[in-house]
This record gives sequence, structure tokens and C-alpha cells, in this order.
Amino acid sequence: MATTTAMLSLTSSDLLSGPLSVSASTTCMQAGTTTGLEKVEMGRGKVTVADGSKSLKLATAAGDDGATKVYLCNKATDPTYYIDVNIHDQRLGRLYAGDWLFMPWSQTDTVAELVIEAEGGSCEYEWAIFKEDETLVTAS
Repeated sequence: MATTTAMLSLTSSDLLSGPLSVSASTTCMQAGTTTGLEKVEMGRGKVTVADGSKSLKLATAAGDDGATKVYLCNKATDPTYYIDVNIHDQRLGRLYAGDWLFMPWSQTDTVAELVIEAEGGSCEYEWAIFKEDETLVTAS
């Protein structure tokens, strides 16, 4: 079985009155099990101001209230270019040039799609979705 481990390490010498060092890691498992996530989808793209909002990935009613994790990175180099990140019409926040996110994503219905929108200029991005194997419905 696959094993996906996410790790984060933060260090700073001047954030507080003294040095700060924080690290954390987690192994991504299927919902309610000790089995690793089995599937990954990934890609790269570009979103521009002229594009308006763009669905990065659609949710599926078949899918999934599983243990899906999302990685998204704004690869822009101009610090004034950012990407607004939404789930459907709910804004989660902004990724400025070089920023990234890693979060759980519940695909409970078809209106839970991930939507991104560029502000300031053209933003290249990369993404990955780690998820459980999909159980397909039997055709009738």
C-alpha cells in the first residue's frame, strides 16, 4: 500500500524574542483506517485575471467523504500576484507568490469544487490531490 507523509518545518531567529523551531509530520491515511492513501492526481497550469474563476477540481457526489488531501502552490514570482482559493463560493484565503497550502478536502457533493482566481497578473500553479481509491457504482 502507498504511504504519503506530509512534513512541515518552520524556523525563525527573529519572530519572537528568541529563536523558534517547529516541525510536524503526519502520514495520510484512508478514513478511519491505518491504510495509506492509494491515488494521486496532479498537474500544473496557469490562471490569469482575464480567466475569471477557474475550477481546479470538481467534487463528485460518488466520492467521497473520504480522506482526501489537497496541495496547491502559487508558482508566481511577482509578490503582487496572488491566487484566491475557494471551495464553491466560500473563500478560504489567498496564496501569494511562492505560497502553498496542504489541507483536507471533503468532496461530499458536486458543489464542493475547488475554485481558484488570479489577482494582479498571471499565476502559474501546481496541484496534487491525494485520495482513497474510488468505488465505482455498478451500471444498471
